Amino acid sequence: MAADKTFLRPLTEADIDTIYSLTSDPRVAKYMRFSTHTSRKEAEELFYEYTKSGNSGWLICLTEDESPVGIAALKQEENDPDTRSMSVFLYPDCWNKGYSTEVVRHMKNAAAAEKIGCLKAYVVQDNAGSCRVLEKSGFSLQEILHFPDMASGLCIYTLQL
Repeated sequence: MAADKTFLRPLTEADIDTIYSLTSDPRVAKYMRFSTHTSRKEAEELFYEYTKSGNSGWLICLTEDESPVGIAALKQEENDPDTRSMSVFLYPDCWNKGYSTEVVRHMKNAAAAEKIGCLKAYVVQDNAGSCRVLEKSGFSLQEILHFPDMASGLCIYTLQL
């Protein structure tokens, strides 16, 4: 097996500007469950959500030079302490390079180490690349939700650990 191209390191407050550079990019936000961020404060709120007790947030870095390529998080599901929902978003120039597949593997390992029983991922149906990554990583499509303000559906994937 080839060496990993990425690693995850815990988010720090110093990463808020990196979060904002990602979440303020409409190409990234198009596939997220939030609107394009227009202020650093929104990215700061996301940082605190990803790092609050019960959640884990990481900066995704290249192994080669430690440069950031994205953000990843495991968030505790409401009313289900044994389930975490996953978030992964990368800079557009880092798409289609295999990084997401590695990150999902890193997150599965982190969840298993924490004795988490189930992972969930919510993916905009139009995001075919992310759907493929989840499916080849062992996740199963459970449901597609439809909302009046979304052009396509919201896919819910799960993986029992």
